[in-house]
Amino acid sequence: MLFEEIIGNDELKRLLPQMVREGRLPHAVLFTEEGCWGAMAFALALAQYVNCERNTAPATPSMFGDAEPATPAEDSCGTCDSCHKYGKLIHPDLHFVFPVSAGKGLSDSEKKAPISDYFLPAWRELVLRKPYFSEQELYDAIGIENKSGVITVNEAKRILEKLSLRAFEGEYKTMIIYLPEKMNLDAANKLLKLIEEPPAGTLFLLVSHNPERILQTIRSRCQRIQLKPLSREERRAAGLTAAPNPEFAEILQRLLAVSLDKKLIDTFPLWESLSEMGRERQRDWCLYAEQYIRKIYLVASSLEALADLEGDEADPIRDFARRLSPAFYEKAFKALESALSSIDSNVNAKLTFCNLSNIFLLSA
Repeated sequence: MLFEEIIGNDELKRLLPQMVREGRLPHAVLFTEEGCWGAMAFALALAQYVNCERNTAPATPSMFGDAEPATPAEDSCGTCDSCHKYGKLIHPDLHFVFPVSAGKGLSDSEKKAPISDYFLPAWRELVLRKPYFSEQELYDAIGIENKSGVITVNEAKRILEKLSLRAFEGEYKTMIIYLPEKMNLDAANKLLKLIEEPPAGTLFLLVSHNPERILQTIRSRCQRIQLKPLSREERRAAGLTAAPNPEFAEILQRLLAVSLDKKLIDTFPLWESLSEMGRERQRDWCLYAEQYIRKIYLVASSLEALADLEGDEADPIRDFARRLSPAFYEKAFKALESALSSIDSNVNAKLTFCNLSNIFLLSA
């Protein structure tokens, strides 16, 4: 991945190579984003940049006999052997960790203690095909669709083993950790000392969607870089759509419609459908519902220009904006935040979405 290939956050494309050139790159960087804004793409581009052979060429004698170190360019060359391997995500000094669970393709022994290495082919295929991917898309790709992944102490032990070795080819060993907030406490504590004082030539790049859930002692040892949201045009260029899944829109629109009609019995199949989804899909639906209802509120407040309506969603949103009670919005947002908290706390899903449906119906 080259910096020039990344969509959006143009200032960061200039800043990261400049930090390397000026010797200001920390050993641990925490990229944070609230959606699929390109944090993984930046982590890949930075990892490739620091090991690009053009940027790490040995010092050469000058006409006066002294050695002049190579001056890194503003981007990777994209043509050297190192860049070719990074382009395929197979460089021996590039390592990945991401949340996993027992998947369909694992052996019985692997299912007992799954780690990222068991899923690397599917991971590489996903990242190369769509570097702007969501957590649920990862779980779909590695075959754990209805489960929530986790980074366990077994993964932490594997990280320690990998980083105890010297770099094979490049100057840096790079460990990219996707969603470090998914580390359990044992894993986080085991990695704490390593992230604080890693071996020479080690670079940690963390990509987080919810940094406040990362162990504070780990957060404090990383330099945090917050990505900016992508514009509508940038989202389209990155292959991102307003709705993660057409099913989400259908369930939400039906729930709003039956709530307006006060048909309690018709909410039953809707919250049943939500309760049968995996936890990450439930979270994604709640986040989608928040954005959708925000658009309804903006239209109802005569601020449609700010709603960023797209495609087929415009007419239903305008209709809901005319019909929903002004008191609905605050209660709906609170109910969705409560549902998200319940999902994270592993509360019974049927109770969670039954309660959410009742609040929608009573306040619409």
